Amino acid sequence: MKFEVKPYGIDSVFLEFGNNINFLTHKKVKGLYHSLRKYSKSGIKAVIPSYCALTILFEPSLISLVDVVNLSSELLDNINNDEDAFYLVRIPVCYDHKYAIDWEEVCEYTDKKWEEIISLHTKKRYLVYMLGFVPGFLYLGSLPTELEIPRKKVPRLKVEMGSVGLADNQTGIYPMEIPGGWQIIGRTPVDLINNSNMAIEMGDYVEFYQISKKEFNENSFKIKRLLLNDN
Repeated sequence: MKFEVKPYGIDSVFLEFGNNINFLTHKKVKGLYHSLRKYSKSGIKAVIPSYCALTILFEPSLISLVDVVNLSSELLDNINNDEDAFYLVRIPVCYDHKYAIDWEEVCEYTDKKWEEIISLHTKKRYLVYMLGFVPGFLYLGSLPTELEIPRKKVPRLKVEMGSVGLADNQTGIYPMEIPGGWQIIGRTPVDLINNSNMAIEMGDYVEFYQISKKEFNENSFKIKRLLLNDN
């Protein structure tokens, strides 16, 4: 089967493409997500993507559960990922110890110097696998294996907006001040939610580059979503 079907009540269904986080699964989820959003007039109310699945909310008076599943299967057969456009967003990060509040723990766990941590984190182009658990939170992967580190055993009650963290094989950015348990290695001055020039979406790519404390405080960065020729 292309996906596993799990009905949720009378007006929603969960379509799961296994449980492995990888690029091929992401392409299926992304393609079906964009295709289903075109069927709002046919009864598809909302489509919520995750790493390996989609939750589809629909209007039962306009479309049945069976029809939603059949439509999803048909769309999946006709998705041409080769025609996808790919976008890149470059985000500045200050890795100074003032903002990298878990730098010592990360260095100790990875057995690397801080300069090596920064170099590894900034040399990779990360795929936006999904957005959640709060609006604008980017789940980016995958980390270089040398940077993989578990979440903190005791989450913080407050993580500052813009904090850049590591968790397992992912990196991410806190778009607002919220509780969290990721290992914080820096902070960006960029407002991910209220920046009118940028709307990062699932399937985009993110690159980080290092800035100084002075540049962080000046915050004169203009962030754009740039079209790539290829992925």
